[in-house]
Amino acid sequence: MNLKNLEALIAVNHHGTFKQAAEALYFESPGEEYVTPESIQYRLRQLEEELGVSLYRKRQGSPRVTLTREGKLFLLEALEVYERMIEWRSMFLEKPSGNLIFATTQTVTINRLFDTIMAYNKAFPNVKLQVMNTNASRMETLVSAGKVDFAISTRPPSESELDYIFWKRSNIVLVTAPGHPLTMMEKPKLADIAQFPLLLLDRELRSDREIIDDAFRREGVTQPNVVFQASDSATLLAYVEANMGVSLISETNLLRTQRKVVTVPMGTRVGQSEVGLLLREDQYLPSRVREFLIMLDPTFKKLLRERDERLAQEREERRQLGKSRKAKNQA
Repeated sequence: MNLKNLEALIAVNHHGTFKQAAEALYFESPGEEYVTPESIQYRLRQLEEELGVSLYRKRQGSPRVTLTREGKLFLLEALEVYERMIEWRSMFLEKPSGNLIFATTQTVTINRLFDTIMAYNKAFPNVKLQVMNTNASRMETLVSAGKVDFAISTRPPSESELDYIFWKRSNIVLVTAPGHPLTMMEKPKLADIAQFPLLLLDRELRSDREIIDDAFRREGVTQPNVVFQASDSATLLAYVEANMGVSLISETNLLRTQRKVVTVPMGTRVGQSEVGLLLREDQYLPSRVREFLIMLDPTFKKLLRERDERLAQEREERRQLGKSRKAKNQA
């Protein structure tokens, strides 16, 4: 019984087809090994021969693969063994290697992750790092499909099968060009701000824009003077600097900006945006992922340990339930 065979079983259970499991394992492979659907089937046959049971069945006329009762029971053991084998192997490696790919927004990449990415590349040159900039909805899809190791998302997931670990919050602030009339007002309210040309994020991005729209509705402002919408905050700041209008954006967007803009204290609290770590519910995190997250924020070490303990407890509960059902069936 080897690590690759256990990987195949875990991947087939998660992705549901040999093709998708092969694509995921090729994508996650630290080397350039070409993984095919046929090789996935071969690995599972090796496991079946060792165990003397059938682990999966294919649906007639469909590429979908489901685990048998024996396969599901063995999967509970396989997950724990797989994680231990990964940990043991990493103990003898000098530094993590392989591919690390995650998804987040352009704003978070530039303003929250810049220093960590630079430090990580220097500390772990054998890891190929790739960042996918996209919106929160797409992040959920990528994480669910196993196309990324994790996401730093701007909202909790809509799917219950994803884990979300809160990381940071950021106030929504009013940004103008220097000398703008709003800078002369003492704590303008949203009703005051709505009279000026507004530059806001596109509604399709949700998260921050939803917070802003909700704030206007609470204040009874039904038609704020929105003259321009963009898909990223960097564009908004460029037009604010050019005095085309004013914007309401997360303070995160100002952490590394060199634009000549100012923040104006408001008389109305708009709200806070947030970012958090998005993972598959029962996903194992290899050392290359853990090292990045802990480098990003040391508090992730404690949060990930708590998640590991919770997952271990849930697996044990499922294992005991499986044994109980098996005993009833044999009785």
